[in-house]
Amino acid sequence: MAFKACSYLITLSIALIFAAPQEMSPETDTVQVQNNWLWLFDGTSLDHWQSSTTAADIPICWEIKDGELISLRTSERAKNRHASLVTKKPFSNFELEFEFKLETPSRGRDTNSGIKIFVYPDTELGLEYQLYATNNRISGPHAIADLYDILSATGATLNPFDQWNSGRIVSRDKKCEHWLNGVKVLEYERGSETFRAAIAKSKFSNRDKFGELDAGHIMLQDHGGGVRFRNIKIREF
Repeated sequence: MAFKACSYLITLSIALIFAAPQEMSPETDTVQVQNNWLWLFDGTSLDHWQSSTTAADIPICWEIKDGELISLRTSERAKNRHASLVTKKPFSNFELEFEFKLETPSRGRDTNSGIKIFVYPDTELGLEYQLYATNNRISGPHAIADLYDILSATGATLNPFDQWNSGRIVSRDKKCEHWLNGVKVLEYERGSETFRAAIAKSKFSNRDKFGELDAGHIMLQDHGGGVRFRNIKIREF
């Protein structure tokens, strides 16, 4: 009898364990996010990136500190050293999310960078989500969240200098979107009549079907430093 009672209690305990609702821990939630998104920069490493110049230039031009990826000012690095960061993998249909902070510009020194998509192999040419901080007037499509030198964003509001902003780029088939701080500020279709007309008026007019690659790399531009990134992640469609 004692043996049967013991077996019954064990069976009942196991049944209750599996029947009880399982609470998600923060660690489980984090794993789920990672299963849906690829962390291009998680605050610790550049495993998904390579240099546009040489690997030796990366630690000269970039620094990882307190979970941030910092593009060092040219005044803080060896002369004539340069390295944009390019993803090792090309992407086509994706959603890219990132946070960035632009240092306060000073007289004669703006803060200039960008995130480029559909970057051509072995170049720094691609479609650029402009990151720019200046105290001067900006002419043409060269302001924050513009498609650099091609199309202007509408309603793009940058947080005060030295504060974090959220950015998002969506590419689905040929349609692309630029988002800034939760607002969609630009939408365009690569290869469309409007897009090609804008290209024809830009500095990229001499390149056949510029920006129309089926897939391309993503690049963090090194353009004088003064920009910081964190929480860069991507998911493919």
